[in-house]
Amino acid sequence: MSLSIGSPGSRPGSLPGPRRSPGPGGRPAKKPSRRTTQVRRNAIVMAWLLTSAVLAGLTIVGPLVSWGTWLPLHALLLGGIGSAITIWSAHFADTLLHRPALGGAALLDARLYAHSLGTVVVLTGITMGRQVPALIGAGIIMAQAIAGVVAITVQYRRAIAPRLASLALHYAVALVLLATGALLGFLISWSNAHGRSALADGFYLAHTTTMLLGFVGTTVLGTLTVLWPTMLRTPMEPQAARWTTRGLPYLVGGTALVAASGLWLPLAGLGTVVYLGGACGVLVPAYRTARRVPPTSFATASATAAVSWFVGCVVVLGARMALADDVVSARDAIHALRLPLAAGFALQILVAALSYLAPVMLGGGPAATRATNTIMDRCAAYRVTAANACLLLAVSPGVPWQVRVVAGASAALVTSYLLVGMVLCLRELSRRKRTPRTTAARTGAAGPGGAASASDAAHPTDLAGRRPAQPRGEHP
Repeated sequence: MSLSIGSPGSRPGSLPGPRRSPGPGGRPAKKPSRRTTQVRRNAIVMAWLLTSAVLAGLTIVGPLVSWGTWLPLHALLLGGIGSAITIWSAHFADTLLHRPALGGAALLDARLYAHSLGTVVVLTGITMGRQVPALIGAGIIMAQAIAGVVAITVQYRRAIAPRLASLALHYAVALVLLATGALLGFLISWSNAHGRSALADGFYLAHTTTMLLGFVGTTVLGTLTVLWPTMLRTPMEPQAARWTTRGLPYLVGGTALVAASGLWLPLAGLGTVVYLGGACGVLVPAYRTARRVPPTSFATASATAAVSWFVGCVVVLGARMALADDVVSARDAIHALRLPLAAGFALQILVAALSYLAPVMLGGGPAATRATNTIMDRCAAYRVTAANACLLLAVSPGVPWQVRVVAGASAALVTSYLLVGMVLCLRELSRRKRTPRTTAARTGAAGPGGAASASDAAHPTDLAGRRPAQPRGEHP
């Protein structure tokens, strides 16, 4: 199976696009290109990633040392990962359902900007200890999430029974979990402000697991069902979609049990088993696909490493929470795994996905796509190995803190090639766009008297350099 991957928020497949409104002089207004739209939207994701990196540096060696890792982690997870999921969940829902979403690109842009605004307000309110801004920010995030749920639900009901339609439900469920997690996050701040630390600890367990296992985990696992074989350029396993659909209730149920473990800690162990059972619906077909076509590119190898981090962290998290003496110990167990889950899983899967999707979205034709893929795939084995080895060293508790800081900085430096690669891809496309004009000018001046040949004038070529087929009965 192959999927048409277009611009997020655009009309999928063969559906006609909207009519262009007339511009000055009665000419149609120029519609923004797919490339421009894609770069604009993902620039927000990149901005959040850079912000989280700066905040992490200020937290480790700068004036924000006393703040801890809360602020950079939330800038990464809620800001960067949340924005990316907002963009790509809408895109894959369009692709899976073969229908335009309710509100189309306008609603997607509004949701994306609202999510970033809500994140800024939440982070500002909590860092300043102000409950009202925190509640307003959480409300904005919840509103955009519910708008996404409504859009996908209407889109699903209008779909004409496409084979993979059920996979879009992952995104609706994940957005519900996002809204729930945002509310639980505000309740943590509210409980601390009112001196109810025990209640805050319970809300912390629920908030963290709902966001990481529920919102991020459900989205990633649902997307991998389609994206993984596409990245490997091989057909999907025949039963993959059915397995993933059947696994969704287990993912939700497992998340709910782990989130409720503040009431009774053994629920964390039971919830982990249930959650991993649902994850097998995705991972088993993915493993079979990888057996046929080994993941050797940067995107596929990095995605493999990210999922490995995720599964390992979920197992360790469930075991530590189930065996914890009290809620405080369970909170400490989650706290110790926040960085591996954030960097090893969430950030790495985002980098892997964008490394594959960026060349596709930027377009430019088959030759340009091959060139940009080569750029994003440079030093693939070294980058994946170095990033994960450094990250493993950075999260090892027995290593001196100086070594951990250097290792973490090295992993971040290697990961930053994503931004460098995107800039190089844009330069490559710009160079290729200029080259045909230069070549055409030289070709036009090469004939006698500086004129193009009669053959070329009679048979103009398209953008790919191909001559159109001649009608039967006509000769050049």
